[in-house]
Amino acid sequence: MADIAGTALRSGATLGARTAVKRLPLDAGTPRVADVWISGDLGFVLLLHRRGDGLVAEELYYSSRGEDGVWERPEHLSGGIVGVETTDPSAVEEVLAGAPMSVVAESESLVYTRSGPEGDGEEFVHVWELLMSGEADLVEIERFSPARPETSALSRRDLTGPLVLLVLLPGERARVQAVRRGNSSLTRLGAPLELHHPEQ
Repeated sequence: MADIAGTALRSGATLGARTAVKRLPLDAGTPRVADVWISGDLGFVLLLHRRGDGLVAEELYYSSRGEDGVWERPEHLSGGIVGVETTDPSAVEEVLAGAPMSVVAESESLVYTRSGPEGDGEEFVHVWELLMSGEADLVEIERFSPARPETSALSRRDLTGPLVLLVLLPGERARVQAVRRGNSSLTRLGAPLELHHPEQ
């Protein structure tokens, strides 16, 4: 799985996960890339696979990019049962119960970021996994950093599957919005999620 995560980071994309995760079955022993989160020289990859008992499981991997621009071999951070059949759109919508998105998992991991509080280069990153409705085409993420709390960085990402990864460093916060694309306009769905690193 580390090799799959490494390939996803090098490509900077999710390798066609919309087809792999939303429309094709997850075969046992065949991990699929659900989402990739890259922020500067930090990279996170969420993989989905089907366990021997038939349940969908997730694995989260992390890597950092060296000064030469090459990603280190990804390390496994966490894993577990997803709790929803991500390959079945009706099951996803049932879990969401009419909402455009919802937090389905949240975790914290100590990783090497080069800027730890004691100069050791390690910090706790906070990770959210968001389940997105099939009504949404994009996810809009507005991030605020502790250095400039009144100024945000806005990005929009095409949805490549029902799960979206979001990672924040200490002091960061984000406003997340599900968005539907029209012919020439964007429609925001529901209220945004306000997420912040607990150490903020």
